[in-house]
Amino acid sequence: MRLAKNISIKMLAAIIVVSLFIACETKEDSDTTAEIVNPITPISTSVGRTLEPTSITATYKPAKTSPTPVLDVKRSPSTVPITAMVNLSPEIKFTINPNLCKDNQGPDCTELRLGDDYFTTSFPEIGYLYSCNDKNPNAPGSIESELTWIDFADKTWNLLQKLWLPETASGFDQGSYAEASLGQIREITTNNLPVDGKIGDWPMTSYPTLTKIDGNPGIPASQKSSLSYPSNPEEETTPTCVSFGSIGVTKNGVVIYHAADGRGEDAVAREIVDVFGGHPAGSNYHYHFIPERLDNDSLGDGHSGIVGYINDGFPIYGYKGKDGIEMSNDGLDLCHGHDHGSLGYHYHATIEYPYTVGCYKGTPSSAEANQVQPGGPPEGPPRRRP
Repeated sequence: MRLAKNISIKMLAAIIVVSLFIACETKEDSDTTAEIVNPITPISTSVGRTLEPTSITATYKPAKTSPTPVLDVKRSPSTVPITAMVNLSPEIKFTINPNLCKDNQGPDCTELRLGDDYFTTSFPEIGYLYSCNDKNPNAPGSIESELTWIDFADKTWNLLQKLWLPETASGFDQGSYAEASLGQIREITTNNLPVDGKIGDWPMTSYPTLTKIDGNPGIPASQKSSLSYPSNPEEETTPTCVSFGSIGVTKNGVVIYHAADGRGEDAVAREIVDVFGGHPAGSNYHYHFIPERLDNDSLGDGHSGIVGYINDGFPIYGYKGKDGIEMSNDGLDLCHGHDHGSLGYHYHATIEYPYTVGCYKGTPSSAEANQVQPGGPPEGPPRRRP
């Protein structure tokens, strides 16, 4: 009997010790803080903003009305960086905003007239391109369904939404331009690359956003040529139509093509050109309009200076007319020029179709017959037709 009693007392003491131990452990657990760190792997993007994620520290405190612990969340800075993912449109780097579009003069750059319906082979008219060649619907060109900046219902296009090929980081040959007057002849020698070195990142095969619109495979190359124009051209009674190929040359050394592509549609509105205003036909780099940066000289009254010469010998001036007012078709004649003051007859650049000339006011040089025609190189892939 005494032995059994002793065993019972010892067992009771052991139970009491174990209960006290468990109670102490429970108290320690309720005061313990557990730190949980958000394991985020850094993400690299093209946007340079860095965000610091937060560590989450959870402290468990016993509730007064329930034995169930309640989660109290605190925030503390973490040393793990994360780069922000910003939703940028992939088209942002392909757009431009010329100074011509920032003033209240001239045509509205967001609603420029689409030139497709202003191409004629019949006779010259104000605001039209009088072409020697008919439209060719099978010629290479852009994919119409991809031209999101053109409102085909209203027949207008938005220059600020149009996509342009970015500039190049690699070098092309240095452009050249030399001009000399020999009696009644103006001799111009050029290699048909920009003298100022400003050219796009051709070929544009690295830009699927652009090649799905226009599959032009061309790569600009140096092409030395000599052009002869009359120094004192004369106006003819009947204007002359303009052909495909070069219709003139800029003082930046790059030739000018007229406003239409091979299909007879508005080349500036439809085709992909680079941010400096040019693109290649095969290897022949050219402009369909006058890049704004070339209009960098002005006369005493604010009138633009000469930016180039057209095949009939008449000069083409920049975008500003008398008193520095931006020109539009309304102030120009059938051939996209006018005659005033001591300047005599001359053409003007405009931001609306036909951009440079609508016809020849004088007799065009026979050198026009030797110009490179639009189109990709024979070995290149064809440009798609919708």
